[in-house]
Amino acid sequence: MAAKDNKKRGEEPEPTRWSNEIIGIIWVTAGLLLLLSLVKYSPADLRGPSKLWLIGPFLEPMADKSGAPSENLIGNVGGILGFLQILLFGAASYLIPVGFIWFGVVKLAFDSRIWPRAVMGFCVILLAGATWLDASAVFFADWAQRCSTNGPGGVIGHGISGSILSSVIGRAGTIILTTAAYLIAVILLTGQHPVRFIKACYRLGRMRFSEWRENRSEVGKIAAREAEMLAMRERQREQRRVERETAKSATTAKTAAAADDPQSMLPLRETPPPQIIDSSQRRINEAFEPGTKPFERKKPAGHQFLSVTGFENYELPGFDLLDIDDTVPAPEANREELLQTQKTIIDTLQAFGIEVSAGDITRGPTITRYEIYPSTGLRVSRISQLEADIARATCAERINILAPIPGKDTVGIEIANSQKVAVPLHELLHDPEFRSAKKKIPLALGKDVYGKTVIGDLAAMPHCLVAGATGSGKSVCINSIIASMLFKFGPDELRFIMVDPKVVEMQMYNRLPHLVVPVVTDPKKTVAALKWVVNEMEKRYRIFAKEGVRNFDSFNTRPRPEKETVIEPEQEPEPELPVDDEAIESIAMALESGELGPEADLEDDDAMLFEDRIPDKFPYIVVLIDELADLMQTAPADVEMCIARIAQKARAAGIHLIIATQTPRADVVTGIIKANIPCRIAFQVSSALDSRVILDTKGADKLVGKGDMLYLPPGSAKLERAQGAFVTDQEIERIIDHCAKQGAPKFETDIQASINSEDGEGEDDDVSQADEELIMKCIEVVRQEQKASTSLLQRRLRLGYTRAARMVDILEQRGIVGPGEGAKAREVFLK
Repeated sequence: MAAKDNKKRGEEPEPTRWSNEIIGIIWVTAGLLLLLSLVKYSPADLRGPSKLWLIGPFLEPMADKSGAPSENLIGNVGGILGFLQILLFGAASYLIPVGFIWFGVVKLAFDSRIWPRAVMGFCVILLAGATWLDASAVFFADWAQRCSTNGPGGVIGHGISGSILSSVIGRAGTIILTTAAYLIAVILLTGQHPVRFIKACYRLGRMRFSEWRENRSEVGKIAAREAEMLAMRERQREQRRVERETAKSATTAKTAAAADDPQSMLPLRETPPPQIIDSSQRRINEAFEPGTKPFERKKPAGHQFLSVTGFENYELPGFDLLDIDDTVPAPEANREELLQTQKTIIDTLQAFGIEVSAGDITRGPTITRYEIYPSTGLRVSRISQLEADIARATCAERINILAPIPGKDTVGIEIANSQKVAVPLHELLHDPEFRSAKKKIPLALGKDVYGKTVIGDLAAMPHCLVAGATGSGKSVCINSIIASMLFKFGPDELRFIMVDPKVVEMQMYNRLPHLVVPVVTDPKKTVAALKWVVNEMEKRYRIFAKEGVRNFDSFNTRPRPEKETVIEPEQEPEPELPVDDEAIESIAMALESGELGPEADLEDDDAMLFEDRIPDKFPYIVVLIDELADLMQTAPADVEMCIARIAQKARAAGIHLIIATQTPRADVVTGIIKANIPCRIAFQVSSALDSRVILDTKGADKLVGKGDMLYLPPGSAKLERAQGAFVTDQEIERIIDHCAKQGAPKFETDIQASINSEDGEGEDDDVSQADEELIMKCIEVVRQEQKASTSLLQRRLRLGYTRAARMVDILEQRGIVGPGEGAKAREVFLK
């Protein structure tokens, strides 16, 4: 039952809402009809009332007989409705449609019922209004005459005012009483308190007034500041005007004084006449023919340290392996275009108040350098600040301003050529500087803006960092560096270790007989390869110390005494001694017990073997890493440590390092790597931050790509801008084929096995000769004690905890001791 009641109560609001909306629409409609009947009401609207049903006969006497047309908005019905409202309530009849519309809005908007007090209030408003209008007839006399009524209050207002109230309290009392009744009725109708309404209006007025006053004060302050700024600008203009007049008068006085002094007629600065130098044209020495070679093969050494025998008849590559395209001339420089560009630069600077004079114009393979002479007393930094404006005026993609050019008193503005000229590798190999004896490991890098070949020496560098974005020419530069070394060195003179994490860049070199191991593509095995290089470096230094030499060149050029055969005289055989059986038995027992071991003999044998391994010459070892970023993501600590050790110490051992990367971030090219690799080659990069990582200065971000590079030579802080050497893949293939036809690669099997075991054995292959000696001592301690622990090795061998723990791990990896089992002792397999 209760559920049914709840259901009924829940369903009640729905019909109430619909009924309220219907009633509200009826109220509003009725109000609008009544309002329209009053808008254009006139007595002429009552013509023809006899046609109306029931009420027609009653209105016939009051109908207008003039025949004027009806103007009521809703026709005859509107005329009757308007007449009845005005007849009963006079001018107060306009309150009737307002009340109807009010009730309708309340029903529609607020969905509430119309309370009886509201209806009563509306009736009181209507009666009080009609009575008040009749009592104040003097104000609406014209309206009453126009509408043909008894008075402005209608029949009801006239009856209440004239017949009842005026005779009792008079006209003034009637007005006061009806006004009070009107206000009371408004309160009953709206439910609002007039006092609160007045207070709210007062507060709103005060708030608006305060806001207006604050805004006015703020506007006054702003106006005062603007006036002060205008006054200050006016004072500054006046001050500048006075300074210009003063400077003009001083200049006039100096000019007059100079005219009187003959010595002052000399120019302040004499500049040589400008020249146009076209260094982009290729220059080939005609003494060389395509079939010749840049270097002749040296006699191979008799005894090499690495297995590179069998290359006694090795022939170096010749020029015929390279493409000779000298029949295609380079485009000549357009003199008028160059002069016009220089004039545009000078005019642009003069537009900003900078006086300069024209200098030389040098057209290189990629860029053209326009030199200008600044006027005396001009700061060159002002020219650098106008870089964007000069680029806009010359319509250049990007420019570079050298303020000043190193070693000269001019400022250089470098603009990219519309037609770039490639620098082929054969042009650099023909250059006498490449074949100079001063260059031990010559590298053909490119040609600078003045047409001078840029030939580096890896032995003097001794390590190089190459960086650049994708497509900037970095890989071509690496290929030209490798080709430069292949043109001079055979497999017995120079060996390569190539690391290619990207897999595709150096796979073509796998057929080279110069390789120590195949191209390393696994980043995990790269650490093992670098550790082998470190061990090889330490081994060479031990041999240098034994031979009493200081570096690689001294070892290879040391005098080697020839061994003479000495014929010794025959000696008489010694008499045989009797055999002592007891002595033999005691020696055998000592050998079995370990008291007398072969250590002394083994040491002598090792020394003899080590001496026999000393070669006549060592070959150069060049380590090439194509992408450093991949390695730093795999094992950053180990890679950085190995590179740092090689870069710090490997120069004197004949080991050199070339690192390339296309992501020169600070976490890739770390401070330790940069500090030990002073020679840098930077191609185009994406930002000035990357340029600072490579070169410690900006500039690489303004290169134009396609081989345009900045070269920082060793021992110099002067950057050289050059166009890198260009070598095609077909040329590289021909060079590799020439080298591979003369012998298959002879990889070092022990080194390759060590590198391949890096992934499976962990730390065991990071063992130097000193560590191996320590491991043998640890094995002896474990064999004697028949137990193994870190603390035992610390006590017996006086090791630190880290090193002792590492020795235990190596013993476990070699199968000498068992794995750790918590607090339980390790099992020892060596008895």
